[in-house]
Amino acid sequence: MSGFFDKRQKPLAVAATLYLVLLLWSHWQLNPAYVWGIAAFFSVAMNFTYLTQAISTRKFVPTEISIAMALIVFSLLGVFVSPLFVIVAIFGHGCWDLAKHFGRGVPFYFWYTCSCFIVDTAYSSALLWYWFQVRSTLAA
Repeated sequence: MSGFFDKRQKPLAVAATLYLVLLLWSHWQLNPAYVWGIAAFFSVAMNFTYLTQAISTRKFVPTEISIAMALIVFSLLGVFVSPLFVIVAIFGHGCWDLAKHFGRGVPFYFWYTCSCFIVDTAYSSALLWYWFQVRSTLAA
């Protein structure tokens, strides 16, 4: 049984590139007041790739739903409770990308999970740095 993305790797690469471009563009163009909303939006969106693959292959569906739901809840808490939640959600998604190489969850393409791990780690690190900068500015 083939997965949803098995014959759609090129569109997946285009979509992943577009995701990254929109992520960077939105943070660059939009008001800094929207930083955590933007981060939560993209954090929620990134959870549907593995979930789609799991549902289409009918493998690891409960695992992928559990991980996606936890990360989505953390993303939303990042908007309503503390930005640290969305930072943890994005970093957690990067860890989940890395776990794919050790046989966890639905199998996925090495090029995608590696790239996603790098993007998620860099993005969560940049958001953490930004959060520290904002907090130190407010404290001064």
